[in-house]
Formats: sequence, C-alpha cells, structure tokens
Amino acid sequence: MSEPVQDDLEETEESPPRPARMVFNSGEKAETAKKEKVQENKIIRLLEKNPLGLTLPEMAGGPRQVKKIKTLRPLLAEAIRLGLVMPVSQRAGNTVYKLVKNLGPR
Repeated sequence: MSEPVQDDLEETEESPPRPARMVFNSGEKAETAKKEKVQENKIIRLLEKNPLGLTLPEMAGGPRQVKKIKTLRPLLAEAIRLGLVMPVSQRAGNTVYKLVKNLGPR
C-alpha cells in the first residue's frame, strides 16, 4: 500500500545548477521618477504655502542663496513646462510665480 515518495530535492539535483548572477539595481528608473516627483512637488509646496506667489529668490530664502536658487531653477522650469506653475507679474525685478490652480478667472 505504501508508495515511494519522490522528494522535490531529487528533481532539483538532476537539473544543472545555475551560475550565480550579479543583479544590478533594475529599479533605477523608478527611483529617478520618484525623485523627479518629489522635486517638482518642492516648488508646488513652496507656492502652496504662499498663494499670493513667490519669486525664485523668495523660494530659496533670500537673494544671496545662490546655491538654492540654482537647484530650484530647473525644478521651476519643469513645473512651468508641466503647466502647474505660471509666471504672473514682477516684484523687485524678479518674476512672481503662481500655482495655476490658485489663479481665478480674470
């Protein structure tokens, strides 16, 4: 009545062992996409805090924050291209940027 039981190990031992592979980070594209979303949201979060609109130096925390201004400038350009932010006026010689959702009918 008792039948011989086949182990799963026996089947795997018969197949040739696979060589070890180096696995590179295949999620690099996903990580960069997440970073881009976080960065574009940085500009939007800055503008959501002040619905009246901010200039780029005001977003960076002052006109002498050159390093922050340089990092925010491409993010701002991307947000403008996506249509989330819009330049609306001038204040102290700098363009004021506003969120499009806060602009009402004119």
